[in-house]
Amino acid sequence: MKLAAGLGVALVLGVVIAAAGIRLGTGIPGLRIVHRVAASLEVVVVLWLGWMVWRTRSKQPSIQRAAVLALGLTVLLSAIGILAGQEPPPAAAAANLLGGLALAATFAWILGKAGSDPFSEKRVLTPFLGVALAVQIGLGAWLSIVDRVGMALPAHGMLALALAALLVCFAKAKPALQVLALAAPLAGFTALHYEYSAGAALGHAALAALLLAATAYAAGRGA
Repeated sequence: MKLAAGLGVALVLGVVIAAAGIRLGTGIPGLRIVHRVAASLEVVVVLWLGWMVWRTRSKQPSIQRAAVLALGLTVLLSAIGILAGQEPPPAAAAANLLGGLALAATFAWILGKAGSDPFSEKRVLTPFLGVALAVQIGLGAWLSIVDRVGMALPAHGMLALALAALLVCFAKAKPALQVLALAAPLAGFTALHYEYSAGAALGHAALAALLLAATAYAAGRGA
């Protein structure tokens, strides 16, 4: 189960980062191939995970619910991808981005939960922190797809600093999460400084996706 969840996280992050590279026009060759292959393999992995969870459904009900959510998100994203095509409208692009991030977080939570020991892990993701992170992800999606200049930009920047401070404080025993919490806003401010640098923007998108997955994993470990 942990192998399936780990593969799911890696594949979905590959899809999300490849999609960001395509959307930002980085010109990196092979991104569409990576996107299609990773998305196709993720379907196989989520079906595998679902089968394993179904076999042990009486033992781990929380993982069963998360696996159902992963299956539902996979179906939704597949339908959007088929209907929207290679040049999706903003609404479809936003649904793809947010759905992909939610799917990566779901796989990461399952990975953490499958190997968790609630008596030895400290809870990292409080309800307030979870809501703030969701708002931050939504602001980032708005800025990357709909409007890169409006009022969402200063709110996104200030919330990034607050979240970085909170995550560094709450994740004292998780240095990898602390590093990502600092690196993601740093990459974002770098992308703002070099306004037309697709590379910096892609780095920010990749680090934000990794931060979300790492936080979900830590939440699963402490659930």
